[in-house]
Amino acid sequence: MSGQPDDKREAYYQRADAWARDIEHQRRRLIRNAWLIAAAATVIAIAEAIALIVLAPLKTVVPYTILVDRHTGFVQSVDPLGTKRITGDAALTESFLAQYVTARESFDLDTVQADYRKVGLWSADRARSDYVAAMQGNNPDSPLQRYGRNASIEARVKSVSSLGPHLAMVRFDTVQRDAGGRARFTGAWSAIIRHRYTSATMPVADRFINPLGFQVLRYRRTAEALPPAETLPIAPPPAADPRGSQPLTVPAPPAIAPPPSGTAGEDRSGPEL
Repeated sequence: MSGQPDDKREAYYQRADAWARDIEHQRRRLIRNAWLIAAAATVIAIAEAIALIVLAPLKTVVPYTILVDRHTGFVQSVDPLGTKRITGDAALTESFLAQYVTARESFDLDTVQADYRKVGLWSADRARSDYVAAMQGNNPDSPLQRYGRNASIEARVKSVSSLGPHLAMVRFDTVQRDAGGRARFTGAWSAIIRHRYTSATMPVADRFINPLGFQVLRYRRTAEALPPAETLPIAPPPAADPRGSQPLTVPAPPAIAPPPSGTAGEDRSGPEL
């Protein structure tokens, strides 16, 4: 009889030991699963971080600055923070185009001779003939007849845009000042210009004005906005001016000599720097 309790006790200890081993095995399995889940979550988090870094530029909100001309309503996108890259040839051409329009569209009796000579040297073909005809003293539409000594015209270039090889558009405003110095807006304009560079020979004095042989072949000006209806009268010239009775004339500007036969007169796509 005394052996039965010992057998029961031994059986109990065996069951308790098995239960303890099951609990320990389950605990280790849970820990292993937890580590596996944590490792998988870490890998997923790293993958998401890499994906966000790669895709972040695609989700960036880029602001755009829009410039609207108050006279014409012309809309232009500008980038004040970005750096505009431009080649040396393109920069020179834009500068020549802006200078040409300023000299051709401006009028001041004190500088008309220099502007006339410059535009004449920088023009060819129809652009030159139209300009010379428009500046003749016997032309009633000539600025010499319309303004004379009573007023001046200032051309303000706003932008120069390339439309293709040897073709550009220049947008500008004109402002008129009377003898009293009062200024008024007279119009917003755009000029379509076909140009070239020529290697034709010219005198040294002319080369100082046009060093790279820049020439405008066609010049067409179009109004973008008309001036306001009300205009300021231009005061008559002073009676005491002894030059008042003298006709206003300017000599014809020199023309660039035609190039000799061969390749000397061939156009170049741009100035050689």
